[in-house]
Amino acid sequence: MYSINQLKVGSINNCTYIIINNDIKEAVIIDPAWDLEKIVANLNTNGVSLSSILLTHSHYDHTNLVEPLLKIFNCQVYMAKKEINYYGFRCKNLNPVNDSDKISIGKLKMDCVLTPGHTAGGMCFKLENKLFTGDTIFIRGCGICTCKGGDYNEMFESIKKIKEIAKKNVLIYPGHYFEGDLKYESEYLKRNIYFHINDKEVFKKVITLSSKKNDYAKYEQ
Repeated sequence: MYSINQLKVGSINNCTYIIINNDIKEAVIIDPAWDLEKIVANLNTNGVSLSSILLTHSHYDHTNLVEPLLKIFNCQVYMAKKEINYYGFRCKNLNPVNDSDKISIGKLKMDCVLTPGHTAGGMCFKLENKLFTGDTIFIRGCGICTCKGGDYNEMFESIKKIKEIAKKNVLIYPGHYFEGDLKYESEYLKRNIYFHINDKEVFKKVITLSSKKNDYAKYEQ
């Protein structure tokens, strides 16, 4: 049996997720950032130890609490091998993972789903019918492709990949939230324009316009 705690952190609407295996009192955290006190308090309140950190990509707004948490818990860290190699991300206890690898939380198994596009080696993590997508896909949008290592063609293919996974009643848990989003976590197939674009050139035009309005570029390097 497990539970998921979503923590809204930082000034750019980041979502950090804590997945707790209640049987063994261990937790995994996805994309820890901004509010160390809030994260540690959540772990302490639930009486769990942190066994692993899962990183969807290497941008600062998703990774800036890795080192502080390692000092407290000395846990394992997982990131896509492609992301590590491209950006040179380094930390203690770092484990590279590839597409279709599995990460264990006791008897729970999380599937690694490689989804490049926003970055060179973006990785989603799937637990049963729940998909943690970082900045690959949001409820009503997707990550920009203009930062270093981003690629429109790869993002187009990654969204197609997620769309196939999503047909099996999968819920999206994105790396950022926006007003009203979480009410629609099971309706993103209807509400997200990028799931309805089947032409790659049209996709590129739409996402290019969206990227020009992005306010978070300083964190996405």
